Amino acid sequence: MHVLNSLLPVFFIIALGKLLCRTGFFSADLSRNLNRLTYWVALPALLLDKVTSASFDSGDVTRMSALLIAATLGSVLAGYLAALILRLKPRSTGAFVQGAARSNNAFIGLPVILYAMGSIPGVEALATVALAPAIVFYNVLSISVLLAHSDRKQQSRIQTIRLFIKQLLSNPLLISCAAGLLLNFYGIRFPTAIQQALSALGGASLALALLSIGSSLSFRGIGNGLFYSLTASGIKVFVQPLIGLGLALLWNLPSAERQILLIYLACPTAVVSYVLADIFDSDKELAAHIIVVSTLLSAVSLSIIVAFGG
Repeated sequence: MHVLNSLLPVFFIIALGKLLCRTGFFSADLSRNLNRLTYWVALPALLLDKVTSASFDSGDVTRMSALLIAATLGSVLAGYLAALILRLKPRSTGAFVQGAARSNNAFIGLPVILYAMGSIPGVEALATVALAPAIVFYNVLSISVLLAHSDRKQQSRIQTIRLFIKQLLSNPLLISCAAGLLLNFYGIRFPTAIQQALSALGGASLALALLSIGSSLSFRGIGNGLFYSLTASGIKVFVQPLIGLGLALLWNLPSAERQILLIYLACPTAVVSYVLADIFDSDKELAAHIIVVSTLLSAVSLSIIVAFGG
């Protein structure tokens, strides 16, 4: 019953977003703006609110972030091995490896953790604060992989560095996490009115994030290269958490921390991977298909992790 109560709200709201889009209740413009509202306003408000007021152990956060990064690197290696076996073209390899590695932690992982584990002391703080280093790493990883397998690598080094820095420094989730950590470190708290506004926006962010995921899912052309998207998705939602489980057991991670780690690792591929694939001239169709397939498969991987408690 705990699994149903934790995951059904998540996938119900995702399905609702898709239904509202299919019935025309959400227009294409509304869906796009909903995604922008979530990415640029609601989720940053949630992170800024939670991180600023969080009480956490820096050692726990460092350990969680390090394990997230290590398991992600393991799935990158698995992705490259699979791409080699499948003999993918360079342009498709970038999208494939990125899709096999980059988690949708803010839009799906955080809601699942809060629904499944929100009542456990310290979970909310650890789960939100640990995202900051992971967000930096995901952006560095995606841009590096896509640059290595796209025509953009032939452009001047200065242009590449500028684009890299722009993508990194303009990430609102990273900015909000960094600002929250800075304010937390100096013990600065927002005035009550601002804090309540952030709290209200943050409270709406989880539903908005899931609705935007659902509204952005497209099954058009999903059969093209289905084996490739299935393979990348399998690495993302099954192999990556298995790597994380091995690392967690090796590190003797406490049960609650282990479950946070595994939920994050079992999340589907981030929607932003499609945006980056388009920017860096990678195989955006494959990137889109991996997002859809991994989202469907994550219902299985997340159910297993929530059921067994990490």
